[in-house]
Amino acid sequence: MATRYDQKTKDEVVAYVQKYNEQKGRGGQSAAVKKWDLNPITIKSWLEKAGVETPGRGGRKKRKSGRGAKTAAAVAEVKTSGKARSGDKVSGTLQRMMAIQGEIASLEREFEKLKAKL
Repeated sequence: MATRYDQKTKDEVVAYVQKYNEQKGRGGQSAAVKKWDLNPITIKSWLEKAGVETPGRGGRKKRKSGRGAKTAAAVAEVKTSGKARSGDKVSGTLQRMMAIQGEIASLEREFEKLKAKL
């Protein structure tokens, strides 16, 4: 059965997490989980309702490079393995995919620059 917490307890936990994060940079939510024996999702919802930033897993930055290089390697492998001779469609498709992925990477960089200006 779910436990209901009064607003005073919620405010105390939120304040504790904020103070902990100010002092140590991060880890306040985990420390509050241990101190009050609460569910981390519960604390996260209290922090969100209080307007405290909670990046979570969505806060990770995506890898900007690597895909184009992998695609280029795949094209090179197809060309050297002799498969390109038997099927120019495969080679052409891979080259088009490389061009599109390069364009996507360029657009992602442009988006990040614009987002940083906000």
